[in-house]
Amino acid sequence: MSIFRREKVLSRTAMLLCLSVLFAAIPALSEPRGTGEKVVTNYEVLEKISEQAIDELKDNMPRIGKDQLVLLVKSKGAGTIDDVFTNVLIRKFTDAGLRVTTKVSEDAQDSTFHDYEFNYQMVRFLIKYPDIDRSYWVGSKKVERLAEVGVFAQLTDGTTGDIIWVGETRKNYEDTIAYSLLERVEDPQHTFTMPARKEMKWGKAVETFVVTGIVTGLIYLFFSNQSSNE
Repeated sequence: MSIFRREKVLSRTAMLLCLSVLFAAIPALSEPRGTGEKVVTNYEVLEKISEQAIDELKDNMPRIGKDQLVLLVKSKGAGTIDDVFTNVLIRKFTDAGLRVTTKVSEDAQDSTFHDYEFNYQMVRFLIKYPDIDRSYWVGSKKVERLAEVGVFAQLTDGTTGDIIWVGETRKNYEDTIAYSLLERVEDPQHTFTMPARKEMKWGKAVETFVVTGIVTGLIYLFFSNQSSNE
């Protein structure tokens, strides 16, 4: 065999090996991998933006004495997801040393008679996946995560019924996580932590096309290499 022909065969063999390695690596590239780091769950994300919204409202409203009772009333909501906000609201107010209740009483002699009413309306409260896609067609699948909360609140004098303060706030949270982490961030016991997954279907078609092209190239090089050896 001539030197030129031997080099040609070696060149084709090397290319065949490189493509084989690339083909073998595709499943690893296509399969998203989670990291060992702790990932913030969807429920925790909702708690986080609730805390930010409540802190802003609390810092802006008039000072309330620690011996006075505040009635918490939700007049408008977004659904069962509101329980997250309500639980955080109770915790944040009590941690600040305020006395709170959710029981209504019109009797001034009743021990649950309130000095103030904190009325809040959940204008917007949700978590969703705006985009689910792969990087470079065959890369790991990524999920964009977005959470939003919008609250309108007012503080009313429990004795006179006068509105003494109004406020509103909007907070949001955005990040990107691996698709493989969705089972870790969602909680089946709370369906609001499991938003719809709107995936782009054309990614799979493109990936199939790329893989088919690589396989065809490998077959062609294999038979070309066999012909050169004859």
